Amino acid sequence: MTQAGKRKPPDKLLQHLSAAFTNIPFNKMLGLQLDYLDTEHVTMNFAMKEDLIGNFMHGILHGGVISSVLDMAGGMVVMAAAVARHQDAPIEDLATIIGKCSTIDIQTSFISPGKGEVFIAKAWLIKSGHNISFARMELRNQDDSLIATGAGTYLCR
Repeated sequence: MTQAGKRKPPDKLLQHLSAAFTNIPFNKMLGLQLDYLDTEHVTMNFAMKEDLIGNFMHGILHGGVISSVLDMAGGMVVMAAAVARHQDAPIEDLATIIGKCSTIDIQTSFISPGKGEVFIAKAWLIKSGHNISFARMELRNQDDSLIATGAGTYLCR
């Protein structure tokens, strides 16, 4: 079990975080949809569209899109853990905490070409500290082929 603890934040707090996710313009442009979120795991998906192609000769997903989606997945699970740590704080304070979360470092390993119709990103919380948190991420297509993996380090106070 991670340091996020045994207590889960009230569903309402995770609903606020989920609503914030869906309002991010970049996520809208990608077509990113949040499927599942708790304090230790997140799953999201998006469909391939022409705007996301990086290699037009082969119609594969752009590497920047892959890295961005992995970063978003890692960031979401880290923010959910931060909400859990501060679940008794007023909603305004939680918004400030979440607003200050940022990526310190992300490492992406491209395993296979980004071919597919639908892509599924998952992230798992590795450790949630008072200031620094760590996540592991992966991106697969609809056939469960592994496209990329990632590891992220996040500042979230």
